[in-house]
Amino acid sequence: MLTDITGLIGVLVWPALVLGVVVLFRKPLTTLLSGSLTVKGPGGLEISASSRQQAATALTQATAAKGAPPMDQKAALDHVDAAARTLQDVGGRARLLWVDDHPSTNRHEATAMEAVGIDVELSPSTEDALERIQRNRYDVIVSDMERLQQPQAGYDLLQKLRSTGVHTPFIVYARTGRPEHFDEAVRHGAEGWADTPVQLMQMVLAAVRRERG
Repeated sequence: MLTDITGLIGVLVWPALVLGVVVLFRKPLTTLLSGSLTVKGPGGLEISASSRQQAATALTQATAAKGAPPMDQKAALDHVDAAARTLQDVGGRARLLWVDDHPSTNRHEATAMEAVGIDVELSPSTEDALERIQRNRYDVIVSDMERLQQPQAGYDLLQKLRSTGVHTPFIVYARTGRPEHFDEAVRHGAEGWADTPVQLMQMVLAAVRRERG
């Protein structure tokens, strides 16, 4: 009889305990399952686990797509953490205008930037970019070089911006494998010429940091 009662108590108590745990930890469990768990790291870094993973994956995909030296997931996560930390230090999300007539070729880079906290707005042409810049403020502008059969469309946009008093940091992004292009871009008034996805992210973050002081 006593054994039966003990068994009955066990049957009743365990579901109650499980229910209590679920109720008590419902919010943390929901957060974890939804992918919005916040990971905190050195320097007060805060980025959701899902965004951190998404950015790292996109960065490795971009690196492979551009034929740059391969990068493992750990290295990608380190770059993502550094990017999120920089944006936190300068006050939060940044805004970037990306001028390219073939934006799909940069989709992985754009995904990585969005995930770490850089809002990316796409523009297909010099004319469209100039109109957007008149209406909006951007922390940095990224442009390809050759566009719509114009071999130096990137420099043309840069010259038009500077001649009208717009001094937003400007970065040329095109895979060429020629280091001398960086100095050439600087001579034209740009921050430089990024040749790989990692270089691009680093230059964008450096420009945002300088702009926001």
